[in-house]
Amino acid sequence: MKSQFLILIMSIIFFGCSEQKREKVTVKNKHESVTTSKKQIETLTISERQNLTDNNVIERFFPEENEIVKFDTIISAQNLKISIQSTALDSYVTNEYESEGIKYIDKYRDSKKHLRILYGNQVILDTMFVKESFADYAGKEFLDIANLHGYWFNKIDENVLEFFGAINKPETDWSYTFYHFFDLSTQELRIEELIEEEI
Repeated sequence: MKSQFLILIMSIIFFGCSEQKREKVTVKNKHESVTTSKKQIETLTISERQNLTDNNVIERFFPEENEIVKFDTIISAQNLKISIQSTALDSYVTNEYESEGIKYIDKYRDSKKHLRILYGNQVILDTMFVKESFADYAGKEFLDIANLHGYWFNKIDENVLEFFGAINKPETDWSYTFYHFFDLSTQELRIEELIEEEI
């Protein structure tokens, strides 16, 4: 019985050794994503020759993709429809910083704003603007480091529509803020800088 058991074990070892194969393993660059249920946070590319102690660079775009966002406001008492469409552009403003040995390059996309106001079915204002439209007010040097952050309908006061806009240097409180006033009687659009009083 022992000899049969010994022969069986020797056979398994013999066949196991003779059947050994060599496989070539190829390591490729991988793109790894860290995601949450709300949004993708960042994508990190790591090559096989690079380790995490090297000076890594992470590049991110805000927003992540070129996108179009549209806001419509209806003022039924005045028979008005206000449409503001924000379209991300290919140009961007860069903010770079380093943290724990990793260099971050955050790229904030510029945008253009398309404002349309309809009275009934008649278009009474159709205009488009970008941050460069405000060069006379904010200055070219500031516009080179800032982006047109946002533009919103604020309120209607008697016959005047009020809009609010902001051009910001990303991740700072440095900004140029302004009001647009559209007079429904004269159909004129004028700009006024928002100047906050210091306390």
